Amino acid sequence: MKLPEEEEEHGGYTSPLMSPHFAASTSSSEPPSEEKKGLEVAEGPPVISTVDELLRATTAWRPYPLFIIFTMSFLWSLCALSAISPAFTAPAADDCTSNCSFYTIQHEFNLTTSFLLLEPAELTTSIYFLGNLLIGQLFAVLADRFGRRPIIIISLLLTGIGGSLGALAPNFPLLLVARFIQGSCYTPLTTVNYVLSGESIPHRSQSLTSIFFGVSWVCGYCFLAPLSVWFPTWRSLQFATSIPNVVVALFLMLTLPESLGYSVDKNDRKSVEKWIKKNEVFSRRKLNYNIAAIMENEKKGEERLSIFQMFREILASRSITRRMVVETFLWIFTFMTYCALSLTSTSVGNSDPLISFVFSGVVELPAYLFIPICLKWTKRRPTRFLCHFVGSIALLTMYFLSADTSLHLIIWLTAKFCAACCYIFCFIYAAELFPTFCRSCCIGVCSTCCNIGAIVAPHIFAIDASAPGAQFLVLSAIGVVCSVLTWFQQETKV
Repeated sequence: MKLPEEEEEHGGYTSPLMSPHFAASTSSSEPPSEEKKGLEVAEGPPVISTVDELLRATTAWRPYPLFIIFTMSFLWSLCALSAISPAFTAPAADDCTSNCSFYTIQHEFNLTTSFLLLEPAELTTSIYFLGNLLIGQLFAVLADRFGRRPIIIISLLLTGIGGSLGALAPNFPLLLVARFIQGSCYTPLTTVNYVLSGESIPHRSQSLTSIFFGVSWVCGYCFLAPLSVWFPTWRSLQFATSIPNVVVALFLMLTLPESLGYSVDKNDRKSVEKWIKKNEVFSRRKLNYNIAAIMENEKKGEERLSIFQMFREILASRSITRRMVVETFLWIFTFMTYCALSLTSTSVGNSDPLISFVFSGVVELPAYLFIPICLKWTKRRPTRFLCHFVGSIALLTMYFLSADTSLHLIIWLTAKFCAACCYIFCFIYAAELFPTFCRSCCIGVCSTCCNIGAIVAPHIFAIDASAPGAQFLVLSAIGVVCSVLTWFQQETKV
C-alpha cells in the first residue's frame, strides 16, 4: 500500500541559523538589505494557520498520529471480545451435558428453554445490545460536551469493571446486569474512538485508516477461539475478556491526547499546543505554526445547528426523511443477520466449533479490504444489492443443504462474507447519502436503531425447534427485503 506523500512544505521548519541567506550574510561585512530580508521570509516555509493545514503538515503516518490510530483501533478488538463472547459462554443449542470442553452459562445456572421457545442464556447478547440502545448514544452525546478522551476512558473502565464483576455473579440476573453495563459502552468504544482518530488525521487518510479498525475487529473476533481453550469456563472467559479494558484505560490515562479537532472547537489553546509539541517531539520535526491564527480561523466556521433544529430540517425535507427511514431499516436487518451468523458460528453443521468460528472471523477480513477498493470503480447501489442478494441465496441454499456435506461450511462462510460486506456498506453508504449538516445525526439514528436487530438476532435460532433449518429461511427472506430496500435509495457515486 502506498502511503500519502509527506507534505514537507507545511512541516519542515528551517532554523534561521541553518538558512543559506544567513550564511551568506555572515560571510559579508555588509548587513543584509531590506530586500534580502523580505526574500528570506518569502522563501521560508508557509506559516500553518488552520487546523486542516496543521493536519496535512503532520500527516497520518507520523509516529504520534499513528499511535492515536493504533490505540483507538485496538479498542475494536476489545469490543469484539465482549460483544461476541456469548458464542462460547452461552452458545445456541447447547446440548452438551457431560465431558464438555467448555463450561457454559447454561450448565452452571441450569437454564432451560422458556416461554415462546426462547433460550434464556441468549439474553446475555440481547441485554448487551439493549444497554447500547438505551444508554450508548447518551455517551456519544456526552463526548461532544465533555470531550472524546474522558468518555473513552470511562467507558473502558465501566466495561472492564462491570464485566469482571459479572464473572463473579452468584446468579443469572446479576450477570445480565453486568452485560447491560458492558453493552451501554459499546457505542463510545466503537464510534467515539473512531471520531477521535478521524479528528487527529487529514481527511484524505481516513478511508485508509478505517482498514486498521476493521482488521482490529477481526483480530479480536478470532482471538476468542484460543481464549476459549485457555479459559474453558464462562466465568474465566468473561474475566479474560473484561480485565484488559481496565489495563488499557490506565494506559490511555497517561498517553492518549484529546482530539485535536475537539480541542480547537472548544478553544482549548493549551491542549492544542500540547498536541503540537508532542507531535514535534515524536516526529523530531519542527513545525512553523501560528497558534493564534489556528484558533481564530476555527471560530469563523459556520454556526452548528442544535439537535432540535437539525431534526426539524430533516423532517422538513421529504427526500432526507425517506432516505433516513429506508437506511434505518437496512441497518436493523443487516446487523440482525450479521449478529445471528456470528453468534451461531460455533455450531455450523458438523464442523469443529473452533475452526468454524475462526473461519467466520477471517472471512470478514477480505470484506474490509474488498469493499473500499471495489467502490472506486463500481456504483454503490448495484454493489450493495449484489451483496444482499448473494447472501440471501447462500442462506436459502443452507436450508436445503445437509449438515453432513462438506459444502455446508463453505456456503455458510459465503453468507457470512456477504453479511460483513453489507455491514460495512451501512457506514460507507450513509456517509455519502446524507447532507453534511445532518450527517452525524442521521447516522446516529441508524446506528442506534440497529441495536434492535442485534437484540432479536440471538432468538432467531429458537424457531429451529419447531421447524429445523427455518432460521436460514428467515435470514434469507431478510436478505431479499434488504435487496429491495436498496433500490429505493439514491445512487451516491457521481
